[in-house]
Amino acid sequence: MRDQLAINAANHRRKANAAEPSLLAGLLTDAQGERLTPSHAVKKGRRYRYYVSTALITEAGTDQSQGWRLPAQEIEDAVIRVLADALTSPALLIERFGTAIPSDQTRKMLDRATRFAAALNRSPAERARVVRDLIETVVIEEDAIMIRVRRSPLLGRAVMPPLSENPGDSPIELTTPVAFRRRGVEMRLVLPAVSSENDRSKCDPTLIKAIARGRAWFEELAAGRARSLRELAERDGITRRYVRRLVDLAFLSPELVEAILHGRQPVDLTATRLIELDLPVDWADHRSLLSN
Repeated sequence: MRDQLAINAANHRRKANAAEPSLLAGLLTDAQGERLTPSHAVKKGRRYRYYVSTALITEAGTDQSQGWRLPAQEIEDAVIRVLADALTSPALLIERFGTAIPSDQTRKMLDRATRFAAALNRSPAERARVVRDLIETVVIEEDAIMIRVRRSPLLGRAVMPPLSENPGDSPIELTTPVAFRRRGVEMRLVLPAVSSENDRSKCDPTLIKAIARGRAWFEELAAGRARSLRELAERDGITRRYVRRLVDLAFLSPELVEAILHGRQPVDLTATRLIELDLPVDWADHRSLLSN
């Protein structure tokens, strides 16, 4: 009997763990800073999850009851989508971090972002861990979702308190337009097919990473942390010629780099082609690469 009770308890725990978690519990607020609380309803034996404004709970049945009642799966999917889109966009990350980190740390930051993005596609537990590590808050506005993402985990640092006085620790804000359509007492969420914030559809992650890697190697050489191209090549298990070619990318004109970060380069300007080019010394001549 005792063994059967233990088995039943274990089965109950497994069912509880298998149930859909409220991924954004404690993170979701409206534009006024009021939290949305996880809730659910059962209709015809099916469980429906929601995030509901506190006012709709505390003032239910009164004329003053106003707020949000959002289908949980829809808002969670939207947040995951926006977060994953940002984590897999080297252009956006480099732009948002700017000069806040040394170039030799940029590649490590991009690698961490890639690992976080991959974890979002794994188990619910891993997805929840990434959300808790990265997201400080999610704000629901009338026509947009704004996600505040902590910088610290992407930099491999301990999470800093929200009110840190260091500007470099301020969260990265990801904002995407959204339409809310009312259906009865609920609000349905309509997210654009593609985020238009930076027109990232034409961004080439391989090309951007090559530039970031070349800059990181150049800074190591300039600072004396690496003594030669050969040392870098042996350390990273690649050829000296490849290192030299990527280091040359540290001298691209700011205009060309800006165009590449925003996906405005010609389709045929790939990382392979750029690495093999004999780049002109004069930055003015780099403009020709944008017109090919």
